[in-house]
Amino acid sequence: GLERLLQIKQAISLPLVAIGGITKDNTAEVLAAGADSVAVISAILQAESPEEAARQIAARFETQKGTA
Repeated sequence: GLERLLQIKQAISLPLVAIGGITKDNTAEVLAAGADSVAVISAILQAESPEEAARQIAARFETQKGTA
């Protein structure tokens, strides 16, 4: 979970990519817990509009990372 992600981030100096269970609804929390990036598959491929789902997740990523 998010607490374990935070523990891992504190223990390593390498970039950390979170994968598994990432959605548009939890992207910000995952990044706040220390992930440098996210890999999203199911939330995009299973969406009614994969293109829109990818855009929403990318927008949340950019907002959280301050790149928007």
